[in-house]
Formats: sequence, structure tokens, C-alpha cells
Amino acid sequence: MQFLTSVIVLSCLYAILACGFIVIYKSSRILNFAYSDLVMLSGYLGVTLAQFIGGPPVAGLCIDFFLGFILGLIIYGLLIKPMAGQPILSTIILTVALGIVAKAVTILIWGGESETISFGWRVYYSLPGGIRIASSEIIMIIITILFFIALISFYRFSRLGQQMRATAENALLASQRGINIYFVTALAWGIGILSTSLAGILLGGNYSVSLNMGHVAIKAFAVALVGGLDSIGGAIPAALIVAFAELAASNYVNPRLADAMPFMIMFIVLLVRPWGIFGTVEEIERV
Repeated sequence: MQFLTSVIVLSCLYAILACGFIVIYKSSRILNFAYSDLVMLSGYLGVTLAQFIGGPPVAGLCIDFFLGFILGLIIYGLLIKPMAGQPILSTIILTVALGIVAKAVTILIWGGESETISFGWRVYYSLPGGIRIASSEIIMIIITILFFIALISFYRFSRLGQQMRATAENALLASQRGINIYFVTALAWGIGILSTSLAGILLGGNYSVSLNMGHVAIKAFAVALVGGLDSIGGAIPAALIVAFAELAASNYVNPRLADAMPFMIMFIVLLVRPWGIFGTVEEIERV
């Protein structure tokens, strides 16, 4: 039971990270390779804001969310939108360059020292079945559930969410129907980068913020491909599959194999279903 609890906790982190990849790709058909470095930057920024404001870290973390959203809008407006009509490879290379800049800024300001975010308390609870879980892990699970409920509800029921779905399916037709595709795409980038802030904070609260935390986001990219790059809901079961495989390898096979498991799962799934387990079949033609 403790093993399954660890799988759920790790899958929550992977699901949120994968969601950021998916939201951005759905809207703009761009793989954001700056994502892992933006997660690191957001984590360090969250630590600084929590320390600067003092007291319960909620206010500082909310500011970090807001700044993450604004950063997404800025990245789209200044870098991605002007690349419209250019080869997609050029835009992908631009995101790689953005990641390099984000990492350089992080090292310049914070020096690369490991940091942690305190949620104000850390209590361990013993549950039936020999389960031991930390309060910060419970917070992560709750936040993940609320995040996905809010995001899926937004896409399904709100007017803006429906416009984002329409733009993702056919941007030209959506534009002809009067939808401001640049606005809704910018909104998607804001939500996607906001996910980096949320993931960076959860990483800092449960593990630590460091220059090496970007590899977690790279694993989340594998999760996004396993679930399908156009399926937000698919990120949850895909994260559970990848987390289960990784922890099973770490606990029962060989710990050295654990980091490779997400990519082994990804290769297997892509060989069978190149569009992902829950992705749209036609998506293979666009990737």
C-alpha cells in the first residue's frame, strides 16, 4: 500500500507537468523545450517570494502563479506570435534558446543552491495498511485534483475554453467564425507556463528546488506523449502508468533503471499507438 501511495504522489507531479506541455501544444502545435528550465526558474522564484513575504507561504505562492501566467503571455507575445508562418522547427529551436536563457538567469540570481519551500508545517500521518504520508504530499494530491477539475471544466463549459478547443481543432475556421485566435493562444500559453509555477512549487515543497529538477519535467514530456499530446484528461492515467513503472523498477528491479522507465514506456506506447493512448488518431499527421 505504501508503494501505491508513492505512485499516486509522483503521478500527481507528472500529471501537472504534462498538462502544461499538452495545453501549449493543443493551442499552438509547438513543443515547448524551455519547459524544464521554466519549472526550475518558477521553483526558485516561489522560494524567494515565500521567504520575502514571510508567514504562511500562500500569498507568495499565489503571486508566483500570477507571474507564471503573465510570463506565459509575454513569451507568446514577444517570441511565439512573431514566428507565425515560419517553419515549426525554427520556433522549437527558439524555445530551446529560451530554456538556455532561463537557466542562465536562474544561476545568475540564485547561484544554483538547493532550496526548499515550507508549507508552514510538515506532519506525517500513519494510515491503515502501513501507509505513511506527509502533509505536503496530501496537499499535492488535493491541488492536483482541484487543478484538473478546474481546467477540464474550463475547457468544457466556459466560453473561452470552448474557443480554445475550437482554435486547437481548426485555427483558420475558428478565425473565420470571429474567434480571436491570438488571444486564446496567448491564454493557453499563460495556463501552460502557470503549470510550471505550480509544479515548481510542489517540487520545492515535497523535494527540493535545484538545478537538477528539470529532469522531472523531461519525464513529464514522456507522460504527455504516452497519454496523447491533445488529451488533457489522458495525462492522469498516463502519469499513473509511468510513475508505477518507474517506482516498480526502483523498488523491485534495479534503481539505476528507474530514470529510464518513463522513456521505455513512451517508446513502447508510440510503437503501438503513435498518437498516444488517449490521443486523437489524426494527431499523428500534425506532429
